[in-house]
Amino acid sequence: MKNKIAIASAFVAASSFSTAEIVVNDFLSFEGFVDMSYTHTDSEFAGDEGNENSFAIDQVEISWLFDFDTVTAQIDFDYEDNDDSTTEVEQAFVTYHMDGGSAVTAGRYASMLGFEAFEPTGLYQYSFGYDMLIGDTSVLPGYAQGVKYTHESDTTFFGLSLQDEAYDNGSDAFGGNPDSTYAVEAAGSVILAEGLTGFLGGVYENGDDVDNYAINAYVTFETGAWIFAAEVNYGDLESGATLGAIGVETAIDAGFGTSANTFAANEEVLQFLLMANFAYSDQASITGRFTYTDHEADLDVAGTAVDLEADAMKFTLAHGYAFTDNLFLVTEVSYVDGEFDTDNAAFAGDDFDGLQGAVELIFSF
Repeated sequence: MKNKIAIASAFVAASSFSTAEIVVNDFLSFEGFVDMSYTHTDSEFAGDEGNENSFAIDQVEISWLFDFDTVTAQIDFDYEDNDDSTTEVEQAFVTYHMDGGSAVTAGRYASMLGFEAFEPTGLYQYSFGYDMLIGDTSVLPGYAQGVKYTHESDTTFFGLSLQDEAYDNGSDAFGGNPDSTYAVEAAGSVILAEGLTGFLGGVYENGDDVDNYAINAYVTFETGAWIFAAEVNYGDLESGATLGAIGVETAIDAGFGTSANTFAANEEVLQFLLMANFAYSDQASITGRFTYTDHEADLDVAGTAVDLEADAMKFTLAHGYAFTDNLFLVTEVSYVDGEFDTDNAAFAGDDFDGLQGAVELIFSF
């Protein structure tokens, strides 16, 4: 739903780039994409300088779409180049469509929260806004399993989802915890004026030693060849998990988002995003984006209380060009600057920064 609230994708806004379905028969079709990139990163973290070059097939996804009039279904098979480099079922859900714009969906599906799309075919640039080069610091959920009710009209949208969790359990995502019992997500949007859309949503997760919630709000404005967006996120995490024997330094070396989000006994997160996209031709657009994240966490390190504060900002400039309806090139330069600090002399804080250049090629079908 998040892509429908404003503009379907940067490629629709800036070019004729499309992901048209390949029809097999009256009931079955499929679509997908191949995303590949080259990146070069220069960074300094806790006094250590480094640089990295990477060329990879970042993601391959095939979506099977089933249409039986009032009943539709979708199954997404996804490969991502990460630590596991495995192929998985990203989404698998069935939807019953009722009269008047209402629908009920059951299965595994994407969160309704967040301005930025989950897939590269829906982004306005290569990187995600809250990926600060040292890890994903986003407070927003990704995919979950449950039942969802939605109602959509020409000017409004509302959705309510009852889920088994809000965040992928056992992951490094905000609040990831295997003891989650249930989660509720709600979202709504409305067209406020011509070209202006507002969105408000939230998620709550509860379980053994887990009490998490996050709020997401954003507005988008489209005028002529311009698209503007502003977003703010707030999250609060309460968990009985502790750092234990691994130590806060080890966790911080893995990225403050990982240390705070996975092991924090109590954490507050504030984030915001500002973006502008200008389509200067039928095939090309340029995007500027600024994002900021602030984390304050009370940690329990083997019985020692440690207050951790971490913040980072990211500046991004990207250019997109559509060679054809199915082949798109994105170039990007991003700069990240941040710092973390603690109130415990045993765990020293430090600054970090990084500069990344990326060239991304996306083939869709």
